[in-house]
Amino acid sequence: MTHRFQAVFLAIFLFSGTAVAAEGPDGQSLFKSNCVMCHDVVKKKLGPPVKEMKRDGGVLRATITNGRNAMPAYQDKLSAAEIDALVEFLLANQ
Repeated sequence: MTHRFQAVFLAIFLFSGTAVAAEGPDGQSLFKSNCVMCHDVVKKKLGPPVKEMKRDGGVLRATITNGRNAMPAYQDKLSAAEIDALVEFLLANQ
């Protein structure tokens, strides 16, 4: 690339508003890899289905982080960003 072409490309990229933000964790993938052994979106398994979980993000976050009843804590298995993504997935699927 010539320097002029690089400068034009950079200017278009910077001023177009199309800069791509880094993607965060995928809640659906996290659900599939950590939760489906006990939870389903619509039917009861060992734990309640997503459709019957509390619609309170704070309660969901605390439950995932600290565990509850037979559910283990995930604070040492998932990052805060992963827990947030999982909560967003749960709320979006209720």
